[in-house]
Amino acid sequence: MGFAKGFNQVEALTEKAVRSIVEEHGYSLWDVVFIKEGASWYLRILIDKAGGVSIGDCESIDGLINAKIDEQPFIDKIDYLEVSSAGLERPIRRIEQIHNSVGKKIRLKTYKLCEGLPEKDVKCVLKGFDGESVEVSGDFGEIRLLLSDISSMNYDDFDDCDEIITEV
Repeated sequence: MGFAKGFNQVEALTEKAVRSIVEEHGYSLWDVVFIKEGASWYLRILIDKAGGVSIGDCESIDGLINAKIDEQPFIDKIDYLEVSSAGLERPIRRIEQIHNSVGKKIRLKTYKLCEGLPEKDVKCVLKGFDGESVEVSGDFGEIRLLLSDISSMNYDDFDDCDEIITEV
């Protein structure tokens, strides 16, 4: 996976087109993901708010976002549009998300077994980020890892959520 320093073109154009809609309705835009799965291209708008995001929250802005995306010149590249919660186990895949996640419990996976880690998949706390590497602490102690050694990071703290919304 690796860490993107910026958006690809569709993600960047989408972010610019939908950010105001998301924020005007009281949500924050966690991420925009444009990804191919099988033969189809998915455009995912991941939103967040204090206390969590419900299905109703996603539905409340889905039509507005869909209409805005339909106006964009890249619409022919998208097979499916999804508006959803960033989730309790949200991926951390952008540099700005790493900065905003310092202090959070995370699940970190590495490409190889790195010195100081007991395995390639660990639960830890993100203690710091200097632009090139992250500092993490866990049962293994405290270590610094280069971003290039990390295959993925996700939130891993269900205690940070005040309530889990199960609206259907």
